[in-house]
Order: sequence, then C-alpha cells, then structure tokens
Amino acid sequence: MDLSRRQSRRNVLKTGIAVAASTALSTSETKAAEEPFWEPKKPGELRVTAICGEDPQLRNGLRNITKNLPNAKFWWANNRGPITTEMLRDTDLLLTFYSGYLYTEENIETIIDEITNRGMGWICVHNTHWFVGDKLNAFIGAYPMLHREIQPVVVCKLNKEHPITKGIEPFIIQLEEQFGAFIADPKDPDFTLLFKGHGLHDGHWTNQGWCVQRGKGRIVGMTPGHYEWAWYQVQYQELMWRAAHWARNLPIEPFYGSFENFIW
Repeated sequence: MDLSRRQSRRNVLKTGIAVAASTALSTSETKAAEEPFWEPKKPGELRVTAICGEDPQLRNGLRNITKNLPNAKFWWANNRGPITTEMLRDTDLLLTFYSGYLYTEENIETIIDEITNRGMGWICVHNTHWFVGDKLNAFIGAYPMLHREIQPVVVCKLNKEHPITKGIEPFIIQLEEQFGAFIADPKDPDFTLLFKGHGLHDGHWTNQGWCVQRGKGRIVGMTPGHYEWAWYQVQYQELMWRAAHWARNLPIEPFYGSFENFIW
C-alpha cells in the first residue's frame, strides 16, 4: 500500500502559548526570509540540511543540537522552494520532519545513492516515515504507525548497548503525538531498535527509536518531537545530539548541556 500520502499540517503551538510565542515566531520568519534559499557547500564544510517545514521547535532545537559538529553549517529549507538532487548531493547530514515535498522519484533515488555510496547521514524525526513511501520505508527499516490519543508518553526500554542510548534513563514527555514504527524486516542484521514509547493514558506501546546502516551511510529514526515538550527534555536533546554524531560516523562528544528555554 502507498504510505506516502501527505498528512494535514497541525499547529504545534497551543492556544495558551500562541500569544507569548508570536514575537519569537515573527523574528524567526524574518530571519528565514533574509537567509539565501541555497548556497553551495564550501570546501571542508559539513552541511547539515533540515527539511522540516515551518516548525520553530525543529529549527531552533536541531540548530542547537548540531551546532558543535566540526565545521558544520546548518541550512533550513522551510518550504521556501523545491529540494533538488544538487542540494542533496551537497548534504552530509539530512534532518527531516513534515517533509512530504522532498520525496520526488528522482530525490528518492538520490537519497538512497548518497547514503549508500557516499555516506550521507539521515535523522528521520517524528513523522518522516509517514511521508516517504514504500521504497524509502524499506530502506530506513520502518513503516509508520499513526498516533492515537495525544497524551503523556514515557520513553523507555532504551537500548543499553548502543552508543546513542547507552546510559540514558527512561523519561517522560508531558504531551506528545505517539507516532510509532513497524519494523520493516525483523531479521535485518543492520537494524537496531533503540527505544520504545509507552502512552500513560491508553497504555499503548510503540517502537519510537531505531537506527540502521545502509552501505557507507547511517540512518536514525526518532518519532518524538511533534510538540515542544519533547524538545524541552534534556534527555531527548542528548539523544538527538548523539544521533547526529553517530549518523555522521563521528566520535560522540560529551553532551555540552541543557537548552533550557532555547525554543522561545
């Protein structure tokens, strides 16, 4: 079945904080408008490309999480134009969230080639696996399970051996769309389940974090992140920090601290 249909955009800002956030949103939009749509990668630069729509928590959260990668330059698509194969070939670490406009047939082939043969890294955030279609679902190792009730979710059963999750204890996200993942091939030797989520209201369990090696490249999937509450959790910040290093096949540097109040 075709799982690439686009889901309607949800407003990530709830009514109670919309007024307080309006100034910050306006500032972000102004800054985005001033940035060039695309600049070719410079020699020696590590290009981090975030294709994540207009979501301020992703822009600011992922920018902070990747800012200390060596020689990294963060670029945010923000729906400002089509993503071309040339942009993907200039990308070293791809970050995606609400990214349905990316997956043209030509771009799908380019993503697979760039990961497999060049070693591009890819972090699939939240509902990425809802948009990509069957071919990329098989490639990233997971098919989507749509969320049910929006509720508090415990991130738990973290893999004690993998460097992305080792030593991180279970934690709660106060409010979240509990997107899950069906494992595409449970016998895939290159697939690793990283953690699960447990909905505290309905008791629903889901696979919420995984990673996979594909040729020279690495892919990490993490489904939390629809609401800002996930990005306030220092444990989730560290998971993303580690995922960025692992996906680029870099030594995982010690996490440099909390991003308290970094969104607004």
